[in-house]
Amino acid sequence: MSAQQDSQNLSRIIDDMHDAGDGDTVTVDDMVKAFSHRGFGTLLLIPALITFLPTGGIPGVPIVCAIIIFFLSVQILFGRKEPWLPGTLRRASVNKEKLERLVDKAKPVTKRIDLVIKPRFTRIITPLTIRIAAAVSLVIGLSFVPLGPIPFAAALPSGALVFLALGLVAKDGLAMLLGFAASLVLLITGPVLIL
Repeated sequence: MSAQQDSQNLSRIIDDMHDAGDGDTVTVDDMVKAFSHRGFGTLLLIPALITFLPTGGIPGVPIVCAIIIFFLSVQILFGRKEPWLPGTLRRASVNKEKLERLVDKAKPVTKRIDLVIKPRFTRIITPLTIRIAAAVSLVIGLSFVPLGPIPFAAALPSGALVFLALGLVAKDGLAMLLGFAASLVLLITGPVLIL
């Protein structure tokens, strides 16, 4: 597998999430250090994936992921080259053993996604659409906050973000379009569902 394919492979990414850092926990800082060389797309994908997968059911995780998505989205919007997160946020952690169990449960899903994600419709992915994706990610990510206390409620909006981020990471215009479509549906129906 080439370096580029490896960085686009969801199953490998979640393995690397677990392998990041030493000791019994994995911190946000461990993940930033492990994935920052892959670009903002992968860093945006990580919190979206964590919320989408069973890890999103851990109390407090969707809120932390929402804050990470907010900071990263703002930095993409303003064209920042290097990611920055506050120290308090970087110290947030999850138990490595629990993460490993949840990663193993997620593997069947990620392997199926890996089969269909590939570079295509690359002309869609321009500096403008990347900034639009960042703006949409910011708004959708903030929806995790009210949904956070409800187990797995943030899985639906985070799924839309997974497709947007995968579009950025794999240069897959179709994935990005699906992410935009799902985000639009969520933005239209979300307030109605909450009421």
